Amino acid sequence: MTSPKRAARHIGRIGALAVALGVGHILASGTAVASADAGDQGSGAAQQSTSSAGSGTNRRASRAAAIRTPARQSVAPTAPVAAVAVPQTPKAPVHGLASRLISAVGPSADTAPGAPVDSPASWALAAWTRRGLAGPSGRSVAVRAAAAASVAPAAAVDAGVAAAAVVTTQPTSLTSAPIGWVTGQRNSGYPGLNWTQTNNTKWAGVYGTDVGVMWFNSDNGMTQLAFGDTFSAANMSGDWRSNVLLLSSDTQLYNGLDLVNTGYAYQFIPAARNQVFFIGSEVTNIPSSAVYANGQNYVNYFSVKSWDTPGSWTTNYSAISMYNPATDKWELQPSTVRSAGWFRSSTPYVAGSQNFQQAAYVLEPESKVAPGGTRYVYAFGTPSGRSGSAFLSRVPEGAITDLKQYEYWDGSSWVPDKPAVAAPIIGDSPNSAGLFGFVRDLANNPNFFGGWFAGLTGAKTGGNVSEMSVQYNDYLGKYVVMYGNGANNVILRTADTPEGPWSDPITVATSFQYPGLYAPMIHPLSGTGELTDAAGAPDVSNLYWNMSLWGNYNVVLMKTDIAALKTTLV
Repeated sequence: MTSPKRAARHIGRIGALAVALGVGHILASGTAVASADAGDQGSGAAQQSTSSAGSGTNRRASRAAAIRTPARQSVAPTAPVAAVAVPQTPKAPVHGLASRLISAVGPSADTAPGAPVDSPASWALAAWTRRGLAGPSGRSVAVRAAAAASVAPAAAVDAGVAAAAVVTTQPTSLTSAPIGWVTGQRNSGYPGLNWTQTNNTKWAGVYGTDVGVMWFNSDNGMTQLAFGDTFSAANMSGDWRSNVLLLSSDTQLYNGLDLVNTGYAYQFIPAARNQVFFIGSEVTNIPSSAVYANGQNYVNYFSVKSWDTPGSWTTNYSAISMYNPATDKWELQPSTVRSAGWFRSSTPYVAGSQNFQQAAYVLEPESKVAPGGTRYVYAFGTPSGRSGSAFLSRVPEGAITDLKQYEYWDGSSWVPDKPAVAAPIIGDSPNSAGLFGFVRDLANNPNFFGGWFAGLTGAKTGGNVSEMSVQYNDYLGKYVVMYGNGANNVILRTADTPEGPWSDPITVATSFQYPGLYAPMIHPLSGTGELTDAAGAPDVSNLYWNMSLWGNYNVVLMKTDIAALKTTLV
């Protein structure tokens, strides 16, 4: 792997061709200041092996200025206080883990931390899997279904009880609390210096990382976690990987999310230089969502071209990486590449693709599928950065890698194979900010040359929806979405269908409480009946989610009690 310092030299570089083309980039960057979105997302400062080289100092400065720094509210974190991670008593040992762990990229002769990014994502994960931990997990799909069925959704509540329990006013906020650090070794920065260090991820070569997308793999009964830019040493130094994959079998989250020690974590989504426009640049590749569907594991990621102003970054494309058990590797599915604009990817731009650069997947629950009907994966999308709106598409669960089979919600109906017609479902903004905002708005109008000029100007701004995650919550009998908003707060909303209407915003965490927060990622077993509390009873009324914090540059598990919403929603 190219060293982090050499790999990061041009992280702040603006694509030469886009600048040469002129007005498109000017229009795109002219409104960047409007991207005031909730947390600091993102991924790494260090540059991919496909990029130009540079200094570590420039890399960190570019990351902080362009992506991690809150766009509107900027609270300087307190100087780090020296602290030693508190050793934790391990939970019950892992039993019956499936032998096929999909976190490996494949075996390789090179096991050093400096191994090339296209080498196996993890020797250790593969070796650990093959050491005899075979057999099905104790929680099969059938068990999950049974557990979920035991949690009565709101729609199934007895009519008389429901009538008595209805509350007309939905809460505008819910209290959340940090449970413990999922990643890191010495999280001594503010906030979080006194929080429980549930895991010391030195074994994985993880000193700092972010994002922590979570999804449940029914094959092995594991919750899998995809992280963004990862560093093995303090101050974003040491061995840099643009993404890593870790595993958890923990179903008691009230005292933290335990990870399975699978050894050193290598990059699992390799760089795909051939997908970047031939004179373009690439900084990193960041996972934004993942789903297990139709017996396969899929991770959606985006290729970062440059880190720009606070809350704003430019992408080359988004795409899906799928695990291939035959090769024991994660492999890019070329048919899923969505170019972010003209001259961004070797794959031609399709109008509307700029609105699906970051994703949030949710698999339709079987209870919602009519007999003999199609089961869909709903794929929410947002433009790169934190200033856009959220859009919605869907695809049959067996056709996730075929963009031709996607349908897009235009506000009233599903339209096949035309992403440009997708209408905002969360965070709509009638007018983009900036002097040339009206030009951007016109270019994004599907009735104006089919929306093709948006490939030059970029997506509309003002929606202020940042990194998001979506779940169908059995306890509530509702879809739940979490995202960061323009005030850098974490918002929760509910709906009966992915199309909405979505409830009014409910604030669950603020940047005043947690300066530098971003990327709320829901734990997939929340509300399913599969999590248990200290007494062994079902833990269904708590929503567990990962939150990234820029100060410590690590991920913490959060808990939000959503019982008040069940009372409100019945």
